[in-house]
Amino acid sequence: MAYRPLSELISGRKFNNFQQDLESRFAAYRLKYELIYSESCNDPSMRLNFESQSHLGRVTVWESGNCDMEVIEIASGENVFYEHPQMKSDLEFHRAYSKLVIFMRDVFGPWSSAKGEKANSF
Repeated sequence: MAYRPLSELISGRKFNNFQQDLESRFAAYRLKYELIYSESCNDPSMRLNFESQSHLGRVTVWESGNCDMEVIEIASGENVFYEHPQMKSDLEFHRAYSKLVIFMRDVFGPWSSAKGEKANSF
């Protein structure tokens, strides 16, 4: 994958190119998934929302390189994962958001080896 600026991924909507494969993969992980673009400010953004039976996850990335990633436990409202990475390229974004997806899949999904236990860190 070539390095591209985040503006191509967000304003250029190049992330749409990955949707079919991602939707299939996330469905296999039992994650509902939604992609939303927002261009209503000086710093356009893209938001990925994830939902499992017990958790909500969100990744928001702005063209400026700011990014917020979090996972909330639905029953308690507790934030169980949070990162605020800075990035410059689409490759950095793909690496970063994958951490949240893997966290939701492995720690809370049917593949978890520590069923019912929360991880303290990623």
